[in-house]
Amino acid sequence: MAQNNPALDIRETLIADGVTTSISIGMEPPTPHDVITIYNTSGEAPSPKFLLDFPGLQVRSRSTDYITGYNNLLEVFNLLIGRPAFTLNTTRYTGILAMTNIFELGEDKSARRLFACNFKLFTEAESGTQHRKPI
Repeated sequence: MAQNNPALDIRETLIADGVTTSISIGMEPPTPHDVITIYNTSGEAPSPKFLLDFPGLQVRSRSTDYITGYNNLLEVFNLLIGRPAFTLNTTRYTGILAMTNIFELGEDKSARRLFACNFKLFTEAESGTQHRKPI
């Protein structure tokens, strides 16, 4: 079975952890003003021998208020880094590493403040039809 979509899994995890800010996947919607958007990024090359993958994520926060935008992303940042291993659907997440601290992206065309940070995930996909071996 294929690995889950990491952005969707992390969205589900953040909602279960109590994040109340609207969370979008793959595209920042025009509304609401306060939104967190999760993008799948390239991460690092998967292990050619073992069922160990290293997908990447970028998490962005947008808000009309500078402090709110920063704090919304800080909440996500603190919930993700150092998180204990967990399994969601068919993928086991064994680690989440912040590749950057929170950084500013300026403003969008509606003068809303933008922030982002990047993460590397450590995942073990369920064995099955792949040629790689379980860890």
